[in-house]
Amino acid sequence: MATAPFLPSRYEDLDDAFRGRLRPVKPLIGLVKQAAGGIRVNGGIRFIPVYGQSGSGKTCAAQELSTHLPECEVFTLSRDEITSHEVLETAIRNRWARRAQPKLQVGIVDQYEEHVARKADIPTQFIESLSLLDRSVGRDTPTLFIWLTTSKSFQKELADATSRNARILLARSFEVEGPDKQEWPAIIEETFAFHNHGTGLADYDILTDDLEEIAYVSGTIGQAIEEVGRRLGTYTPELQDISEYQVVMVWPVTGTRIDRVLSFTNPREGYKLDWGAFYKGHDHDAHVSLPFHAFNRARLYFDVRLVPIAVADLHPLCQNLDDGAAALAPS
Repeated sequence: MATAPFLPSRYEDLDDAFRGRLRPVKPLIGLVKQAAGGIRVNGGIRFIPVYGQSGSGKTCAAQELSTHLPECEVFTLSRDEITSHEVLETAIRNRWARRAQPKLQVGIVDQYEEHVARKADIPTQFIESLSLLDRSVGRDTPTLFIWLTTSKSFQKELADATSRNARILLARSFEVEGPDKQEWPAIIEETFAFHNHGTGLADYDILTDDLEEIAYVSGTIGQAIEEVGRRLGTYTPELQDISEYQVVMVWPVTGTRIDRVLSFTNPREGYKLDWGAFYKGHDHDAHVSLPFHAFNRARLYFDVRLVPIAVADLHPLCQNLDDGAAALAPS
């Protein structure tokens, strides 16, 4: 294959032009529409903690809400906006002021709790910040906040934290399960073809039957995509592994000198070089005249063998390896 296949499994790796093709998650869209209606009638803001297994598609579902609900504006909250009420309030006002005032703003928190140590403090602090917004900027800027998490216990903590301002909570235990398993093979094939110039998975020996089998044993569509990616890995260029290279140095000797060479190597171990004996077995003049730094580098990088050849007839050839017409005595 001319180029390595590419099959993204995360939302941020998808081609921008492909994101609009993602399947809508109808239950989440229904909740967002419910939030918009409630805000329009009663004012204030709304909040929903959303649970989903890793790879279930909750990030895709949330980030693409504006694709399916064009009157919504979706944005991702930064770390500072999550941890500081002042920063969050200013950001909400600024976003509302510079936009064409959509019917609903949707702020996404994407698994922020997984990146901080003091997770226990987050629910109370963040919900308190939302409660303050509900009584200030939230009166003029209809906003829904969605917290995505892979922890059901953390989802419950977020929901419990709204007890003093229960009206902002849209749903306690909403879960994104992703598209139906029967749709996974088609989704994976479509995603692959788009990101590989129309090439099909069949060109890489992965058929629809294989995708159905993968979907059957996978817990989420993300896991299924990862498994397809693992199989595609056999078609990607391998990293060069120089540890697999073997360097064989041949040392022609005669008579008793063969015993000297054998002190540097062990025939029973395949003539593997004993570097310590090899280095100490040469005097200072040899250390200066021979490329011992190169020898040492070679034995560090490669599997180096030193094989003695008990014949003097190769001496003329060894004097000049580029001379293919060297006269060799019979042996």
